[in-house]
Amino acid sequence: MTHYLDLPYLSLGHAALLIGILVSLPSFHRKSPRRTALLCLLAAVICFALALWRVMQNASAELLDPWLPCLEADALDGVPLLLYPVIAALGICVAPRRDVKGYALSGILLLVFGTEMVYASANIIALNVGWWITCLPFVCGAFGQTLDRKLTSLALITSAALLTAASMFFHSASIHDMSSIPLVSLVLLLLAVVVRKGLFPLHQWSLRLFEHGPLIPAALLFNAHLGALLVARSESNHLPPMAHQVLDWLCLLALLTALVTSLRGLVVKKPRRMLAFVCISQASFILAGLSASNTAGVMGGMLHWMVVSFASTGLIAILRILEVRVVDVADPNESLGLAVRAPRLATFFLICGLALVGLPGTMGYCAEDLLFHGAQERHPVMGVALLLATALNAINLLRLYSVLFLGVLPKNVIEIPDALPRERWPLALIVCFLITGGIFPSLPVALRKAATEHFLFEAKHHE
Repeated sequence: MTHYLDLPYLSLGHAALLIGILVSLPSFHRKSPRRTALLCLLAAVICFALALWRVMQNASAELLDPWLPCLEADALDGVPLLLYPVIAALGICVAPRRDVKGYALSGILLLVFGTEMVYASANIIALNVGWWITCLPFVCGAFGQTLDRKLTSLALITSAALLTAASMFFHSASIHDMSSIPLVSLVLLLLAVVVRKGLFPLHQWSLRLFEHGPLIPAALLFNAHLGALLVARSESNHLPPMAHQVLDWLCLLALLTALVTSLRGLVVKKPRRMLAFVCISQASFILAGLSASNTAGVMGGMLHWMVVSFASTGLIAILRILEVRVVDVADPNESLGLAVRAPRLATFFLICGLALVGLPGTMGYCAEDLLFHGAQERHPVMGVALLLATALNAINLLRLYSVLFLGVLPKNVIEIPDALPRERWPLALIVCFLITGGIFPSLPVALRKAATEHFLFEAKHHE
């Protein structure tokens, strides 16, 4: 059932992001480009929050924007549409000054704009345009000439090209009606998901981005989870019988990615690489949950989507803050003992890390409990694989925490500041979100209840 929003919230939100991109360019010579970017993001967040509020009032409808009907908000994309610019704002707040110079701020906002267009796309054209826009900041070098740029650009362009090729085989112009998709189109679509998501064995570009690329933009690109969005759209629509078998194989590939990356994380020592393995492994759980096709699994996957987005943003931001202040963080020979000088950062890091692997009392526990039950109901092997990968990721995170914050402080680290106010408050908001969602799980469950019900209803209706 399709209706129109009472006001053009989506087009206004995207317009605010476009204005932010323009005024953040170096040619404007703004004294406070970070503040300007944050104001534009705040305006976009308000618009998308109002759109989400309208969706929650009519959860069964697809609400088109009255100015740009190619944009819509529904139960599935309403929450990511709001949370993604919030994550971007938090990342910009905590980013070191050197990371927001030049074209970096405009690149970040362009990445947010493209991702929001993909989330809100009401037809295949808008979906493809948004997908290609997300490639531009990395392909054009907005974040500098980093060692990962060529491989990252190649992976993003390949994924976008596969999606465009898949679109050419569609018999319908709407991404919400997939009843007559040819199998070749579905295969191309899933290959686009595998490449963009960085599933095994194509996860090397994600590792290289984490290890050598700009960390804050890497966190935003990683936490877009556009592959998961495509799978959710596909699962909740009428697909050929063979398509569900292909999606099952995608679920198994996600589980394999979770296990392989968690095992590889046990033998690495560089903090960036350790964190990359943990984040990639935990993010693979989202696909496994969405593919479980039962209430617990789908709800767990959607909650874990939020947990991974916030917790990994906090972890990556703290690691980048420490890198700027202590040279040894990039490749430590021994434990650095930084908790002595930065106890707040150590606390934030520990809470975000434990929430990511399902510490009781955090939102991660609720998400992973539902995930395990849903996966176990679908197939016992899935539940065991998720449990094993989570245990290994917990070990890797504690190893990383030990390297960064425990031990004896090196003699060359005389004095470093703890979390600055512009770092402290965003990190505190992330921690509060993760803990509040764990103490009051009914709040995040209520946000994703309509999406889960719609997802399962459509899947069962078309079986």
